[in-house]
Amino acid sequence: MRKPKVGIFKYTCCAGCQFQLIYFIERLKEVLGVVDIVYGKMETDSGSEEGPFDVALVEGAITQAEQADELKRVRRNSKYLVPIGACAVNGGIPAIKNMTPELEVEARVYEDVSTLHSMRAHPVSEYVIVDAVVRGCPVGERDLYELITSLLLDKKPNMVEHCVCVECKMKGNPCLLLTQNLPCMGPVTNGGCGAMCPSNGRACYGCWGPMANANSTALAQRFEEMGLPPDEIVRRFSMFGYPTVEFHRVAGGR
Repeated sequence: MRKPKVGIFKYTCCAGCQFQLIYFIERLKEVLGVVDIVYGKMETDSGSEEGPFDVALVEGAITQAEQADELKRVRRNSKYLVPIGACAVNGGIPAIKNMTPELEVEARVYEDVSTLHSMRAHPVSEYVIVDAVVRGCPVGERDLYELITSLLLDKKPNMVEHCVCVECKMKGNPCLLLTQNLPCMGPVTNGGCGAMCPSNGRACYGCWGPMANANSTALAQRFEEMGLPPDEIVRRFSMFGYPTVEFHRVAGGR
């Protein structure tokens, strides 16, 4: 039986999600072993980026016009296209630069900016239609497993669509926001991480991006009441999801 062909593409990011994917290949051979990774610069030394692909996994934010052009070609040549990780899904850490004029960002790094064609960081969904998303920084095992198995069965993946607070409740964790007055992003952050940070006594910092319709304004007001300065509040809402509507209304509106 023909194995589904998978292509893996990297744009602006730290490559942590691909390292995580390689780690998963070793641990989840019963799933990833039934697909054929035909393109991926970190996974194979052969194959063509032209496809066609049954599944294209895309890591990283889009920060250059040529990246956007290639992404559109990948979309045309793929049955399913899925952003993986915070940078591809929400803009991630690269999108912090969106708070500063692009020319100023370029001038900090390069003496001659005349040949550069960079642009503000955007998630993959700004340029192409996506079929699912796998959140995380790096990408989460549970959602990656769900994605691959669902696409192999030709069904819609059942991704987590609740906030981190739900996972804290399921684990019996005390609320760090209420009991310890810690500035926790859990109420507005999409779950799926298993409440990893709160389970270890650390306030959630939002690396899985905002949940749909997150009331970020109310949480920002709570942070103000706790005494956090405005720039600290902006930092918390801009670290992983600045381009998103839910977090930009706080980080971009101050």
